[in-house]
Parts: sequence; structure tokens; C-alpha cells
Amino acid sequence: MQTSDTFSKTPRGQSEIDHRTGALSMKERRVLILVNGHNDAATLAQLSLCDNIEDILHNLLRLEFIQPVAHAVNPAGTGGGASMDSQPADAEADEADPREFMCNTLLTFGNRVRVAALVEQIYATDDLAALQGLVKSWYAAISETPGGMYQADDLRKDLQKMLGT
Repeated sequence: MQTSDTFSKTPRGQSEIDHRTGALSMKERRVLILVNGHNDAATLAQLSLCDNIEDILHNLLRLEFIQPVAHAVNPAGTGGGASMDSQPADAEADEADPREFMCNTLLTFGNRVRVAALVEQIYATDDLAALQGLVKSWYAAISETPGGMYQADDLRKDLQKMLGT
């Protein structure tokens, strides 16, 4: 496995997140939540604070919770509209979706109950301007957590790149 390898959740992996049916450790669950088709293994290691990322990813692959992503190159000049709904519905569109990034980081670093309302607001948002209005709340929620407080500034920079700000 290379640090540049990227993975996406399988339907079984999404079900595990939603229902906690498997016997995943806290670290394995954290990594599974962060898998979004965009984060490579090196990024997953950094965000999850796991030094054994290869073992965790191998286990998630073995359990069929994740699958490798084959990256396609997007033609120049595509996208760029103000609406989030203008993106194609395929897996490649999800990898740059700031909503996914915001929700994944909230669920990784925050208490699921405390961040539930904000996660719902983020998923209900369909345009970039409204999503940008939620960045301050997202940043505050990440910054208040022991694991997130050290990474909040870097995560905000990544989010701002996604939002084009």
C-alpha cells in the first residue's frame, strides 16, 4: 500500500457508520468516517492521528467497508458554478464536496450528539454561500475538541481551498 492510495466507502461501510453493526475499534471507525474518495492514506493518517494506518486500511478492505478509488482526470474548465447541486452524482464529484469534508471532520473529532444539528445543517445546504456561512460554527466545533484543536487551522485551510475562499 502506498501513502497516495485513496479509498471510498462501500455501501457496507456506510451502513457500518450509520448503524455500528461491526466490531470496529475507535481508531478503525475514525478512519472509516474520514474515508471519502479524496483523502489518501497519508491524509487519513494525519487526520485520524493513527500511526498504524496501513493495518487499519487493510482491515477495512478485508471487511469490505472500503474500496480503492481509480482517479479520473477532470477536463479543464468544468464545474465552477455556485450551486453545489450542479456537480455530477458520481463518486468523483463527492471527493471535492466540502459538505462531506465538514461532516466527516465533525463526526471524527466531535461528539456525535453535540454536532448532529450542525451536520444536518451542512447536509441541507445546497449552495456555496450558505455553506461558507457555516464555516465559523464548524471551526468552533472542531477547535473545542482535544483531537481537533491541534488540526483545526490546517483543516480550515483545506476547507477554504474546497470552497474557493
